[in-house]
Amino acid sequence: MTGTEIEIQQGLRPILGPATQLGFVVRDIEEAMRHWIDVFGVGPFIFMERGVSQPVGTTYHRGQAVQVELRLAFAYMGDVQIELIEQTNDASSPYTDFLNEGREGLQHLGFWVHDHDEATARVEAAGYARDYEIRVAGQTQSIIYYKSPSVYGPMLEIVPPMWRRSRQAVLEHIRTYTGTDPIIRFDTYSAFIQHAGVTFD
Repeated sequence: MTGTEIEIQQGLRPILGPATQLGFVVRDIEEAMRHWIDVFGVGPFIFMERGVSQPVGTTYHRGQAVQVELRLAFAYMGDVQIELIEQTNDASSPYTDFLNEGREGLQHLGFWVHDHDEATARVEAAGYARDYEIRVAGQTQSIIYYKSPSVYGPMLEIVPPMWRRSRQAVLEHIRTYTGTDPIIRFDTYSAFIQHAGVTFD
């Protein structure tokens, strides 16, 4: 039996574990949410009208500082988070790159990792290149998007361990929601974080 056959028999070992998020870049987030709700029965969605925060924070696309304006929405299909992203300005980003290539839909796989340094080292060793970085004040580890070395693979988003709290808050808010509107609206992600009482200390 070959090494590959043994690995398959024992179960493949992905370098990051199971993906915890599927990220979709769309041109019309309201229309996209309605599709997921009406066709797939996924919802409710937590929707952020003005992205992560106001004023818009600085992020880094291929090392260049940019200010990317977004509308965001999150829901769950089973235990996998569905993220919808609509960029509302023309700043350079992985999202505008994706749309400018004539694509729309699944753009990245998100991983909330337990060991940020190990995860980034492993994906870089596998040939993935850093493309986009979200640095948060007071935090030493960035949220990083990696470009796939293969045309067949979507980008990877590596999220530091402390952000697992915000992911859990989104999940709990959705699962305990008792309203009738399948879209729960917040101004920003920061407003949701404050509402949910999430801390990162």
